[in-house]
Amino acid sequence: MKRILLVGSVGAGKTTLLQRLHEREPSYAKTETIYTDGTIVDTPGEYLEMPFYKHALRMASFEVDLVVLLASAQVSEAKFPPGFTSFFMPPSVGVVTKIDLADQVAIDIATSHLQMAGVTQIFPVSAMTGAGIDRLAARLA
Repeated sequence: MKRILLVGSVGAGKTTLLQRLHEREPSYAKTETIYTDGTIVDTPGEYLEMPFYKHALRMASFEVDLVVLLASAQVSEAKFPPGFTSFFMPPSVGVVTKIDLADQVAIDIATSHLQMAGVTQIFPVSAMTGAGIDRLAARLA
């Protein structure tokens, strides 16, 4: 698997996705700092939401092959600024999370938020049911 950086807002499902990709049972624990689990670098949602911490995301991206932006299908407002992917040197892909808890309209809204951020390849997934995980895992290989 490529070395990846997970970036998303609080509650977007970054840690749950990490656990699914490592084929572990999901268990919630608040991510309080940037940490590495194998080839996946997980980040706190506050690092995206609070401008003071965004530099830490950029610094973490220097050590990865791919930046993965996560947008929850349960959140209607955009969490990424337009063109956000240009902030990073490595390429970026997008993941719409929690598709099992949302309708198609909500999934489409989350997809559009990722597109506005600059992502061109987007994977809708559910870390809880496993929907879309195989396709995403193949991209991350």
